[in-house]
Amino acid sequence: MTTTPPPAGTARLLTRMPVLPLLTIAFLTRVTVAALPITLLLTLAHTYGYARAGAVNGGYTLVLAFLAPLRARILDRWGTGRALILMGATTMTLMTLVAISTATRWPWWTTLLLTIGAGTTTPPLNAALRASWRRLTTGPAQLKAVHSADSILEEAGFVLAPLAAGTAIALLGAAHAYDVTVGCYLLVVTAYLTAAHHYRLTRHPTDNSSATGTATGQNRAAARRKAWLGPLARPRVLAIMLPLFVMGCVFGGTGVYLPAYAQAHHATAWIGPLLAATSTGGVIGGLVYATTPWKQPLWHKYRILTLGFALPACFLVLAHPLWFLALLLLTCGLFVTPLFINAFLLLDATATDDIRIEANTWVGASTDIANGIIAIIIGTLTAHQNWRSALLLLSCCATAGVLIALTSPHRDQAPTPAGPRPQPPLAGPAPGANAPSAS
Repeated sequence: MTTTPPPAGTARLLTRMPVLPLLTIAFLTRVTVAALPITLLLTLAHTYGYARAGAVNGGYTLVLAFLAPLRARILDRWGTGRALILMGATTMTLMTLVAISTATRWPWWTTLLLTIGAGTTTPPLNAALRASWRRLTTGPAQLKAVHSADSILEEAGFVLAPLAAGTAIALLGAAHAYDVTVGCYLLVVTAYLTAAHHYRLTRHPTDNSSATGTATGQNRAAARRKAWLGPLARPRVLAIMLPLFVMGCVFGGTGVYLPAYAQAHHATAWIGPLLAATSTGGVIGGLVYATTPWKQPLWHKYRILTLGFALPACFLVLAHPLWFLALLLLTCGLFVTPLFINAFLLLDATATDDIRIEANTWVGASTDIANGIIAIIIGTLTAHQNWRSALLLLSCCATAGVLIALTSPHRDQAPTPAGPRPQPPLAGPAPGANAPSAS
């Protein structure tokens, strides 16, 4: 590592329009979204037990993850303006019905169906915003600064969310805490959609008709395969997803294990701090990574960061004392935000504009797919108080992450996609003047 100071102007960039208000609204939205599954899990567990509560949470997460790239593809193909508003309005309606179903104690499967419906229509706001940073910055230094701030604030939101959720549950009870969280969700999503329209982040779809119209024979078949698979047709994107899949296993497992174990051992006060431990480390690690230049290829750094996250998690099987569990999660968290920053930078260098939103969605989707699968399994284990088996499963997932880091082939840094880079609004004397028009 070097101690060279960051380029001039990158710090000022974060306080200028429209970066500052967009980061602020994104932070508030992520805090609320991260608090929703915590309050929902405890609300349903109180009525139906952790097995069914874990099934609802896991089912919602899986649908959210699997369909997020499809929703992002809709934005890439047909533009983001009307699609975002339609998705947002539908999701807010369904989330309101979920709150009603928990308050009036509808059958648990109706809550499951409503949460799946909400997950199906949730707009990919984070991916749309991250795909826009490239148009709002000039050069790799500013792009890294914005992505770093975005990821650090995201982890800070994950610190605040469990603490806020735990406080709300302690003061209001799980059911009322969930109702309040849903109300906040409706407000922040409305603010997010309004800001996206106001700052003209919505865009028209990329026209690829000329490229696909000349394809013949095998080229046409390859074009169809790429059109169907999208970013997954690119091996580099798959390589980016693997460490995030392992991270999702640890997140999904601990997200169910921690509140279940704490409640079973009459340590409810530990729920918030334990759930916030990983993200606390993520904030610290993100700040260090963002302020300390590391002059190594992105792929090389990605392997090292994967190893740094996975290795401490291998010892989760030994983490029965709560303090040791918190320490391991904090240590793992030091590498979480740098991993996400690196992943977004790799995708920015790899993806083209016609798949940019969908490619950014796969960063979260690869984590959430593993999250949902493991949440269901851990929910079943904790319902039978198989604490050691649950931790052993998480340690095995972390061991797979270590093997991925050690055996993945060396890759050169992905080339920057060809084509002109639009002049961002922040580069000129009048910020916002050259922002892309809304679709």
